[in-house]
Amino acid sequence: MNRSNVLAVARSEPVAWPGTARTAHRTRLGRLPGMAVRADLSCAFGVLLTAWTFASGFLPETDPGRGVVAYWTAGLVGALGVVGSLLVHELGHAVAARRAGLGIARITLSFAGGTSEIVGVVRYPRQELAIAAAGPIASGIAVMAAALTHVVIVEVAGGGLAATTAALVAVANLALVLLNIIPGLPLDGGRLLRASVWALTRRPDSATRAVLAIGRRLGETMIVVAILASAFGFVWIALWTAFLGVVLREHV
Repeated sequence: MNRSNVLAVARSEPVAWPGTARTAHRTRLGRLPGMAVRADLSCAFGVLLTAWTFASGFLPETDPGRGVVAYWTAGLVGALGVVGSLLVHELGHAVAARRAGLGIARITLSFAGGTSEIVGVVRYPRQELAIAAAGPIASGIAVMAAALTHVVIVEVAGGGLAATTAALVAVANLALVLLNIIPGLPLDGGRLLRASVWALTRRPDSATRAVLAIGRRLGETMIVVAILASAFGFVWIALWTAFLGVVLREHV
């Protein structure tokens, strides 16, 4: 991931938000007005891991007595709902970037979440603050939409796997918001902290170094938590925590 991608980018070049995706193999999913939407191969792995988390870790506990096929079908639907929510999150960044007078070349979804490739230079801390905050705000809207879907299904059909899946998508989006506000790059919380330090010190380079150091420590802590979770048998917690720790640690 490119740690200087917001500070000095030629106006004709795209800069990835929150970080430059490294995976070379990408599949084009479609096109929205003014931007392409793609997914790399790791996105498929993310879908499978999320489906497995739902089908094996949650749904048998919340809705016992169903078959494996039913759990995996609901898990895959929920996983696709989470991927759709990631797109909503990135669209939040894209809308804020356009309001700041910047362009969007493309959105790429991946196992790491997603990147919005911004064309232009983020020149002021208030621009970075607005763009960073827009993603979690969009995810918050997705939380409310999924929760409302859950309520409607319960009222109409009386619960079941469909209602539980909608609730899991809502919880996943809430987790996305909470994870993204962790103050470490390349997460949105790191961008928010960097913009705040930049505004106070007027030194973007110093702000970047400070937030990178915080992200490094957080990443190392996450990896330790993952090892402990694995030792105590919490496999899915260990996998997700290890992934987040590596993302934070690798960005430094």
